[in-house]
Amino acid sequence: MEFEKVVKKRAMIRRYQKKAVEDEKIQRILNLAWKAPSAGFTQPVEFILVKDEKAKRALFEAALYQEQLLEAPIIIAVVSNTSRSTPRYGKRGREFYSVIDGAFASLIILFTCVKEGLGASFVGAFEDEKVSKVLKLPNYVRPIGLIAIGYPAEAAPKYKRISLEKLIHKNTW
Repeated sequence: MEFEKVVKKRAMIRRYQKKAVEDEKIQRILNLAWKAPSAGFTQPVEFILVKDEKAKRALFEAALYQEQLLEAPIIIAVVSNTSRSTPRYGKRGREFYSVIDGAFASLIILFTCVKEGLGASFVGAFEDEKVSKVLKLPNYVRPIGLIAIGYPAEAAPKYKRISLEKLIHKNTW
């Protein structure tokens, strides 16, 4: 599938078929996400694959009861190991670059899911401390996002976008 088509087709899918996602597809997704850029090539991003129903329920509760976390056959938790970004960039590495780096990897996951015929939904609304506890993260690793992944059981919703002309500024605001 052409890149332009992947980008245009990407949507947040929140309902999934009761069908497992093949390990080969997850590996292809992770192989590409692993190539995401990182500030100073510090590579803080790591991934936790969650299939266990008890863990998914705990993440669902920590993420303000977003049902796609229960429905999806797999969740990829994108986390940043700030022990890699902090030595080089200090507070900015811990609080900003590690988040941006996780966002880059997350977007690659979302695009790759489209290419693989999968649906995905990025969940960023959650209680960090609860997610960290569920995933048993050390204190230097911060959760960035939870990505629910599976075969879609719904059509992608259609939303009207703000026209591009209203969003482009030249030289100044």
